[in-house]
Amino acid sequence: MSGADNPDDIFEFTPDLLTGITPIDEDHKAWFEIASLLRDCSQDQAGASIVASAISLVEEYVMGHFLREEKAMRAVNYPQYTRHKHQHARFRARVQAIARVCQDGDKTAGGDLARVVVNWLRNHILTEDKKYYHWVTSSSVDDRALICLIVEKDE
Repeated sequence: MSGADNPDDIFEFTPDLLTGITPIDEDHKAWFEIASLLRDCSQDQAGASIVASAISLVEEYVMGHFLREEKAMRAVNYPQYTRHKHQHARFRARVQAIARVCQDGDKTAGGDLARVVVNWLRNHILTEDKKYYHWVTSSSVDDRALICLIVEKDE
């Protein structure tokens, strides 16, 4: 069945999304899994606390993964860093806005957020992240747990 036939296919991490940068690829794979979890929780009419937890995971992953990428881009003086960081900031704001709608009681917002995340991420990897593949390598990426990057940023 093709992606056009099965809308859930967008939630599958496919080989064309690999960057060859192990920590980044692992983040991207996990992000797809978290979006799938959020979609499943929203479709199954899971309790509000479960959906809220899944949304929090998405928000934390957005923050941590973007910090990892941006730190790596700064480390190699990536020339399109500012533009890339701006795209991250715009998407982070979009995720936060949808999360607020869900927290305000709109039960469909969790599924909407899951689709927004995978559609944006798929497009972003294939168009924007591919531009830094020749600059960033696994050795220039801080491969610590995302929570470490988030905590370090806040200090």
